Formats: sequence, C-alpha cells, structure tokens
Amino acid sequence: MATAEQIFEEMMDAGQGAFGAGWNAVKQYAPLEFKKMALQIEEIARNVALNQLDGTQGYSVETGKLLMKMQRNACEGVLVATTQLTMIAVQKAMDAMYAVLRDAFKGVIEAVL
Repeated sequence: MATAEQIFEEMMDAGQGAFGAGWNAVKQYAPLEFKKMALQIEEIARNVALNQLDGTQGYSVETGKLLMKMQRNACEGVLVATTQLTMIAVQKAMDAMYAVLRDAFKGVIEAVL
C-alpha cells in the first residue's frame, strides 16, 4: 500500500497538472490540504482493509465512503473559499487527484471511492 508521503507527491503532481493556469491561485493552500488529505486517506484505507480482514475492527466500506466524501468536500471547500476558482475547476482537479488515489491503493480504496 502506498504511504501518505507518496500519495501527497502524486497528488501535488496531479493537482498542478489539473489546475493548470489556476495553480497559482491555490499553490499557497493546496499543499497543506493535499498533505492532510493524504494522511487521512491513508488511515481510511488502512482501516477499511483491516475491516475486510476482520469485520470487528476498522471501518466498514460504508464508513470509509462517508469519510472519503467528507475529506473531498473539506478540501474542495478550502480551495474554493481561499481562491477565486470556481467549484467546477476545483472538482475537476480533485477528480484528477482521485485517479492518483485509485492507482495508489488499487482494490483497497476502490470500494470507497
């Protein structure tokens, strides 16, 4: 499974590419948000995998989905609130970063994305 640091680096690359010219608007805020998100997603994936091995531990897939949605919404909200970017531009960038997460976590996180 990928580490939060690896995920963060890939999210930064994906974010810069997806934001394109809009990257300047988010470059002060995005790294911190991406780092926080990478750490939380690593923990969510670990707990979902733990639950799949032993249903008495970790997070169910349903809980993982809810936590992932909350993470995405929080990140989108911060980036929109701290910049002049529209929600659509931020959502497109988040979609690009979620593609990174799908690759990083393979089948484990696929159930909650």
